[in-house]
Amino acid sequence: MRPEQDKRTLFRMKSDLIANSNINGVKRIMRMYPRILLAALVLLFVYVPNMPAITFDIHFIGGTAPANVAGGGNLCDIVNAAARMWESVYSDSTTITLYYGWAPIGDAGTHTLLAQGGNPNCETSGIILFDNSGSVVFFLDPTPYSNEEYQRFTEESQNLGGGSVNVARLYGSPVGQAVGRVDLLSAALHEIGHALGLSSSNTSFLAQSGTGVIYIGGTLPYAGTMVPLAYNNSGIIPHIDPLEVSYGSVMAGINGDERRIPSELDILANAQISGFTILNLRAQQIAQLNPGGMKGNVKSRRIYGSTKATTSARPANVRIFSLAR
Repeated sequence: MRPEQDKRTLFRMKSDLIANSNINGVKRIMRMYPRILLAALVLLFVYVPNMPAITFDIHFIGGTAPANVAGGGNLCDIVNAAARMWESVYSDSTTITLYYGWAPIGDAGTHTLLAQGGNPNCETSGIILFDNSGSVVFFLDPTPYSNEEYQRFTEESQNLGGGSVNVARLYGSPVGQAVGRVDLLSAALHEIGHALGLSSSNTSFLAQSGTGVIYIGGTLPYAGTMVPLAYNNSGIIPHIDPLEVSYGSVMAGINGDERRIPSELDILANAQISGFTILNLRAQQIAQLNPGGMKGNVKSRRIYGSTKATTSARPANVRIFSLAR
């Protein structure tokens, strides 16, 4: 073989070797791809908590549960679960301080705005009380991050001017100790919802509710949606109108024998009122990472994640609505 042929042969052998190495490298990368993708997703979720989010700084201020409760759960865990759900939907660096406890109020729950401010304006401090007079028969879920006590889940959508939007997420057909009782988690979600914007003492609500609707603006999903508000003899009140919207909005009220969680309409209404940025239109039931971290009779917890209003309650199967005092 001539020298020129030797050089060409060696060049081809070297080229083949490089090509095979590249192919093998690609194959190795392809085999590793699922693991690389999984690692990237893990890192994404690891860093999500550091993103801006609504913060509820919540403090238990006392009171004892009524004697007729059932379920085995406790108020502190349930309020924590409700706050974490609302936390999961907004991505603003805003802190809302809430004080909560038991008191003989007669209604299932009440919320009172204490302070507001900022630009845009939103509530910064409030009090939520839950009835311990015994007139409301509560179910205290020992596992408020799951819904196994309710065997049926339904969702409702409706076009209110900005496209078909989810207006209700409703659990029904209760079993066990949840039967015939008012779900305290639903009451907590409702009252914290008032703290987020739907409040008759909130100046942003007053400024936007004069026509009887909250108009969803162009920067939010479902822009053009008109959220109808309920009214009574006193005028417009900070609740979604149950006569205009399909049954099940958590900000329309609660009944016995059911669990309501925030719908897209509930989330949008408070975002519009308080100028919040929406992170997620489906609230997440996120389990507490350290359930043993709170001890003693007075509990407080900062949660990383709206005005005087009440949640009324009546016997099961009788539809009720929340009315502001």
